[in-house]
This record gives sequence, structure tokens and C-alpha cells, in this order.
Amino acid sequence: MSQHFLLSRASKTLTLAQVVRMSDVEAEKMFREVRWPETNGQPICCHCGGTDAYDCRRPNGAPRFRCRACKKDFSITSGTLFASHKLPLRSYLLAIAIFMNEVKGKSMLALSRDLGTSYKCTFMLCHKMREAMGSELKGRIIGGEGKEAEIDAGYFGGHVRPANYRKDRIDRRFAENQSGKRKAVIVIRERGGNTLPAVFQSESHALSFIQSRIAKGTILQIQKGPADMERGQYPRSRI
Repeated sequence: MSQHFLLSRASKTLTLAQVVRMSDVEAEKMFREVRWPETNGQPICCHCGGTDAYDCRRPNGAPRFRCRACKKDFSITSGTLFASHKLPLRSYLLAIAIFMNEVKGKSMLALSRDLGTSYKCTFMLCHKMREAMGSELKGRIIGGEGKEAEIDAGYFGGHVRPANYRKDRIDRRFAENQSGKRKAVIVIRERGGNTLPAVFQSESHALSFIQSRIAKGTILQIQKGPADMERGQYPRSRI
């Protein structure tokens, strides 16, 4: 049996132990490498796009750069969700590591205790991270000529509690006996590539979304049911 990805070394790209051992200089270096990977961490002006900038730190030692082309100041977090931040950079790295490594989610109260911040501050910070994750999915196209992608769906929420006595129970498969809050989560996964999730009222409402997000020439593996999964059989179609 193959190893689960969360148990592999590749999944441990940023751990709490790594962040705790970092100095302020190392945390700043990591932020620079993540922000400007095309220049290996060398600052790029967010105003004019110039690459000729020099270090012009604030009096309190906070990192700041000044562009020689447009003469404007900017920082590592300018133009990002962490713009005008008030916490140290290492605190944001801790928040990212905790937020991303929690497989089943993280309580905002628990995260506020870990970071030593207020509940409101932690709540807004995590919403910003969710917004950043969602913005990366906008316009994402899955697959391409010769590539394979899988589509699967699952229904979540809207549970109707059955009556205590069998004679009083209703068939919850009918629409009139449902709460209307049950949603279908559609996931398109390119083999060895990206994943694209979406939420709809039912699977039929996702057809136009699937057609617009899968490139032509992609071979689709549509999961049909548990029996087909056990036999390793998937209906195949080509876009």
C-alpha cells in the first residue's frame, strides 16, 4: 500500500519547529523568497515593477525598500493580504504553518492562544488566508491534451434527524422530505496536477462549471460508485 501524502516528507514543507527556530532575519529571508521567487528574494517594486531597489529600513528596524526608479517605498508585504501588518513576520509564518498543517481545521480560539493575539485578530487573519487560497482558484483550468482528470462529488450538510419510531419515519430521498440545505461538493482533480473544488445545489448544476474548467483533449475518469472503485473501473470520456 502506498504511503499517504500527509505522512510523507514532502508534506512537511513548513513546520512549527522550523518557524520557532528561525531568527527574525531568517523569517524575513523566507518571506522575501516566497514573495519574489523569480528574483531569488531580491525586491521588486509593487508600484512600477522596477528591480532596482535598496534597503531603507524604518527607525524601528522594520524592513522597507525604496525603488530607485519611482522613488516610492514598499515592504515585503505591500500589495498582499499582510499589508500594513502590525505583528512580527514570524507570527504570520506561525499562523500559516498552523493553519495549513491542521488537517481537520483549527479553532480560532485555539489559534489565538497559540499566537498570543485576540480572537478578532485571529479570525480576520484566517479569513484573509482563506480569501487568498480562494483567489488562486479563479480561472484555473484543469487538464489538457493527453492529460487525465478525475471528477467526484459528495453531498454534505442538511441532515434531517429521523423519528424515533420506525412507523413515523419518512423517506429522506424525496425532495419534499429534505431540508434544502444539503449541498454537493464537486472536485476535479488532474492526475499529478491541480485540484479544483466547488459547491453546488446538486450535481446537475455543476455541468457548465465542469465544461468551462476542463481543457479540451482531457481524458475524464468519472467515479461511478463503490463497486466500480473496488474493481478499479472508471467510466472514461474525452472532452
